[in-house]
Amino acid sequence: MGHATAGGQSGFAYRNCYGRGLMPGTARSGGRNKKSLAEHALTGTGRTTRGTATTSTTPVTPDPPKGRAPIPPGLTGHALGEWKRMADRLEKNQTGSTVDDAVLFQYCCLFAETEAIVVAHRTNVALVVKLQKAIDKLTQGDQIVEAIGHIVQLKKLETKYSAQLRQGHMALRQYLVELGMTPAARSRVTPSADALPAATPLDRFTKPRA
Repeated sequence: MGHATAGGQSGFAYRNCYGRGLMPGTARSGGRNKKSLAEHALTGTGRTTRGTATTSTTPVTPDPPKGRAPIPPGLTGHALGEWKRMADRLEKNQTGSTVDDAVLFQYCCLFAETEAIVVAHRTNVALVVKLQKAIDKLTQGDQIVEAIGHIVQLKKLETKYSAQLRQGHMALRQYLVELGMTPAARSRVTPSADALPAATPLDRFTKPRA
């Protein structure tokens, strides 16, 4: 609706459904164009009443130091080998931190323990096969009974090792999820700021704001 202004010129009144005047919007009037907390902090425009300024209860996003975690002393064998491989993976994935040493140590120790069970399981299976072949050559009954007894015990160990391997693999998978090393977990991992491409002037217009 047009009306005469104080200067005698025609203007336009912005009104809502109740007839009250409204301020015209701008290019940064909210939605996907709203400023982030960091931008408000930088420009000093944040207001606690609107949730645009940090307070004592505002959750803080962790920012761990980026880099390759140092190898702990005493790590050897399969554990050391997997440490180096996992550190390389984290580095390529651009998600490694120098404070990942604790979780990496636990993961690598579990990996080594699981590999040891794999070796024991294979050895156990080989012994069963060897005893089964030996029974065919035995002629005395007591020897055959003794060999069968050993096979039964080895079969029990085989069942135990199989259960331990299933549990170990499930636990390893959980660690891989924590480290962002599975396809599903990778989509929730954010690369370090140093690994992100440098911002360009066009990003202001082509990328939505947080």
